[in-house]
Amino acid sequence: MANEIPLYDWLKVLNDEYLSTFIAEGGASIKFAVTPESRKLELSEAIESRCRDLDYIVVKLNAAKTKIHMPQDIFFEMARQVEWRRLARRLILRLAKEGGYQVDNIDPRTAENIFETVAHVNNLDLQFVLQELRPKIQDEVFKEYSMAKDFRVAMTHLCWSENSRPNQYGGQPLIDWLTGMNTKVSSVKSFSINTAINRVTARHFIESALFWFRHTGCGGTVILIDNSRVAIPRNPRDGLRYYTRAMVLDHYELLREFVDGTDHLTGALLLIMTDRTFTDPDARFRGFGMYQALQTRIMDDVRDENLVNPLASLVRIS
Repeated sequence: MANEIPLYDWLKVLNDEYLSTFIAEGGASIKFAVTPESRKLELSEAIESRCRDLDYIVVKLNAAKTKIHMPQDIFFEMARQVEWRRLARRLILRLAKEGGYQVDNIDPRTAENIFETVAHVNNLDLQFVLQELRPKIQDEVFKEYSMAKDFRVAMTHLCWSENSRPNQYGGQPLIDWLTGMNTKVSSVKSFSINTAINRVTARHFIESALFWFRHTGCGGTVILIDNSRVAIPRNPRDGLRYYTRAMVLDHYELLREFVDGTDHLTGALLLIMTDRTFTDPDARFRGFGMYQALQTRIMDDVRDENLVNPLASLVRIS
C-alpha cells in the first residue's frame, strides 16, 4: 500500500509552503489529495478557515452536482460563488486609496454607491471623484492585458456600474452572463462584449477571473474540487450526476490542461479531493490509468519506502 500522511501534517505543509507564501505572492499550484470520505469535510473546513484568515476567495465544486468535465460549467459555478459587486468596489477603493483618498472606514459590502461614499467621506464633490477615478479604472482594468478582452471589458463596466442609485444598478446583465444565468451574447452586446463563455473560451475566463480576484486586493483563490463521483462505474440513479467513460476522459483531459497551464494561473491553489479509485493504474477502469497523459504528470515516479513527500502533486491522506 502506498504511504499515507496524517491530515493535519499535510495541512501544515500546505499552509507553510503554499497558502501563506507561494500562493499569496501570486504563484499557482494544483494538488491531488486522495482523501477518505469521512475526512473530506474536515479537510475542506480546515482550508476554508485558513483562507478566511488570509482573505482568500474559496470556491467549492462537487462532481455530483456540477459538470466538472465541462470548463464553462466550472467557470459558471465559480462565478456564482463570487460577490462580483464587492470585488468591483474593492478595486475602486484600492485605486482611491492609492490616489490619496481616505477609504479605511468604508466597507465595500455595504456601501451602495461607492463613488458617492468616497466623495462624502473625503468632503469632495462626486463629479470630482469620478473625474479622478475613471482614468485609473481605464488603466487598471480596461488596459490590463493579463485578462481576456471581453472579461476586462465586463469588469470595467461592473466598476462603472457602481455609480448608480439603489434599484437602478445597470450591471446585472453582466453578472447573469458571468454566472451562466443568461448565456446569450446578445444580452451583453450593449457592453461591447461579443464572446460566448463556452468550452473553447472558458479556460481563458477562469484564468482572467483568478487574476482579477487578486487584482482587486484579495489574497488569492482556493478552488476545492471533489471529483469522487467521476469514478463511479455504474449509474446509481440517485438523482445526482453520472459520468460516462467519455465524460471521465474529458474531465481528466481538463485536469491535464490545468496542470500544463499552471503558469497561466495567478494566486491560485486547485485542490482535487478524490478517492483511491482515482489512482487505479489499470486502463480498463476509471482511475487516471485510463488517461496516461494525466497519470504521468502526477504519479509518484520516485518515492521512499517509508516517508511521504508532502510536496508531491498527489498525496494520500490517512
